Amino acid sequence: MALGKSLVDLATAPARIWLAGVGAGLNLANAAVGVAKQAVGDPRGTSGSRAMASMLGIDEVALARANRLARLLDDDMPLGRAIAQDGVLDRFLRPGGLVDLLTTEGGLLDRLTAEGGVVQRALQPGGLADKIIAEDGPVSRVLAEGGLADKIIAENGPVSRVLAEGGLADRILADDGPVARVLAEGGLADRLLAEGGVVDSLTSEDGLIDRLLGEDGVAQRLLAEGGVIDLLTAQNGPIEQLTDLADTLGRLAPGMEALEPAIQTLQDAVTALTLVVNPLSNIAERIPLPRRTPRRSSSSRTVRSQRVIDADDSG
Repeated sequence: MALGKSLVDLATAPARIWLAGVGAGLNLANAAVGVAKQAVGDPRGTSGSRAMASMLGIDEVALARANRLARLLDDDMPLGRAIAQDGVLDRFLRPGGLVDLLTTEGGLLDRLTAEGGVVQRALQPGGLADKIIAEDGPVSRVLAEGGLADKIIAENGPVSRVLAEGGLADRILADDGPVARVLAEGGLADRLLAEGGVVDSLTSEDGLIDRLLGEDGVAQRLLAEGGVIDLLTAQNGPIEQLTDLADTLGRLAPGMEALEPAIQTLQDAVTALTLVVNPLSNIAERIPLPRRTPRRSSSSRTVRSQRVIDADDSG
């Protein structure tokens, strides 16, 4: 009996499989019709969309996010234009573009990593990297006990206050906080990505990014041989001179610390002299000074004219 039933089941298995496939196909078609109805505005298509999402094992929230992402990648949206043909990404990667200027032979990366270049000078013994990680260098001072890192992560330090209950992180991520307002419908993110928004202005044809990355644009002039970056990173250039200046100041620091007691002593001496001079000034102001008598003007003597004298003699 069991053998007969097994033979019947084996014989009817293809038919059952075919019927199951037909049923699945009908369900899929029904779900597709529901999605189409929803797309054309028929509210009755909602159940079909849910049925398809359920069949594919996709959560409705994930499906909504995927639809929103698809809308952002449309050809008339900023992100869509950025990744479209001849868009910003294409201009980055095209021959002669920004990436080409960086990676081509003789380009910026080649010049930076060349023998005697900036990277080699920074990594050589006694170079910038050695100064940064030296025993008394910036990294050592930051990571020392009681240093900047300890102060940042200490109890009641900045990190503790930010992550505390009701702290900065809680206020930022609250339901009515900045992040929620930015991501809300019609919020800052929507306005940035909207048609005619900031991202649209940046990525549109002849927009800011186009002008920056275009031929003879700012990026090309910066990265070209002999450009601003070459001048900044050249041997004995501004960056290297700043490094030498920082090294000089670092060597002066112990001397300045040694002079600190002398400076404090001088300051105390100036304070003491001020305390002595001020009373003396007050005393000098109170001393009466003798009045000066004005000089008497010499009596004027009349000088007689010679003609008057002659006239008197003749008389």
